[in-house]
This record gives sequence, C-alpha cells and structure tokens, in this order.
Amino acid sequence: DGLERRSGRVPLQHILGTQEFMGMEFFVNAHVLIPRQDTETLVETVLNEQKNRNISVLDMCTGSGCIAVSLKALGGYARVAAADISPEALEVAEKNAGTYPVEFRQSDMFAAFEPGRDMFDVIVSNPPYIPSEVIRGLEPEVRDHEPLGALDGKEDGLYFYRRLAEECGRHLKLGGRVYFEIGHDQGAAVTALLEENGYRNIQVIKDAAGMDRVVRGTWPGQIRK
Repeated sequence: DGLERRSGRVPLQHILGTQEFMGMEFFVNAHVLIPRQDTETLVETVLNEQKNRNISVLDMCTGSGCIAVSLKALGGYARVAAADISPEALEVAEKNAGTYPVEFRQSDMFAAFEPGRDMFDVIVSNPPYIPSEVIRGLEPEVRDHEPLGALDGKEDGLYFYRRLAEECGRHLKLGGRVYFEIGHDQGAAVTALLEENGYRNIQVIKDAAGMDRVVRGTWPGQIRK
C-alpha cells in the first residue's frame, strides 16, 4: 500500500500520481521528473517578459510537460512546442496537455528540428544539470525513483547547457530569447556559455528563496564564426 511504498522512499507524488505546479494538477510517474516549485520561477519569468501572445515557444527537455502546458494555459501563446528524448516522458506530457494544443516531438535535443524551418521566438529549458558525481549523494526519493536521464548533467553538470548554447541560435528568430533553469551555483558558467555563443543582454534571475535559478539571454542573430 501507499504507506509501505512511502517507507521504501518512493516519492509521495508517485504514490498519488500527481503534483501541483503553477496552480494546475500534473500527472507524474517514474518516467518524468516531479515538477518543482523552483521551476515556477522559469515559467513566471517567461510570462512576465513575453506579453505578446502571438509568439512561438519551444520547451526543450519537456519531461512531464509542466513548463510547456503552463505556458500554453497561462500565456496563451500562439504556438507552443515541446521536445524530449524519452517516448515514455512524452506520453506523460501529452496526457498533461489534455485539451491544450501543445505540439510534442520526440527528439534528442534538436535532432528532429530543422534549422530555418523550425524557428521560435522563445526557447525554454530545464535540462538535466546535476553533476554525475553529486547524484549518488541525493535523497533516495530522487536518486532511486526519478529518471536518471532527467537529472544527470554529465561530469560538470553543464553538458546540456553547452549544447543549448551552441544549438538554440539555429532555431531562434532574430531577437529571440532563451530561458534556462539552472542549479544555484551555475549562473556564471551558463552566462559564460551564452556569451561565447553570441547571446546579448544575459541576466541571472533569482527564485523566491533568493537563489540563482534562471539565466536568460537574447539572440541577436549574427552569423556564427
């Protein structure tokens, strides 16, 4: 029963099958990262800064779909797309989208997106960002029950930010923006990666607890060297 599973450190959200996020209920299971309150900072930042509803938004590494579905539901953006490498995660995300029209695509990062054709005004991502070494020390609820692929940012935790910084520009319209959730100690490193790849107006945004949580930058669209 639930108590037994909970005493075995199965997360409560997996037992109940739901987690609240941005005032909405999301279905969760072992195939997706449980939505965290920290991530509401990412969604709120986009909603506060992107008032034009007639834009296209891509959520890369969508997992449960909580970011993409919240942006569609609360932002009312014209086009919201979401991608994940995991077909099991996408099943959960599609269930969470319900009647909201979010386009889902199975893709290893941008592999299934065509530069020049698949273009967006905004790309958001909460990628895996925990250094591999650190994962072993996490609470059993996280380490043993949440999908490793949604947590593991490889050796230094920055693997996916490198790929995002290098690849997002091929899929952003001129003046488009990126918004990435980060670990509390990754602001400077992710800022540097965006700078190296030609982004402008880069800013680190803090969460409700005063920790660095989101990095955003603007793509001026110059040709890459």
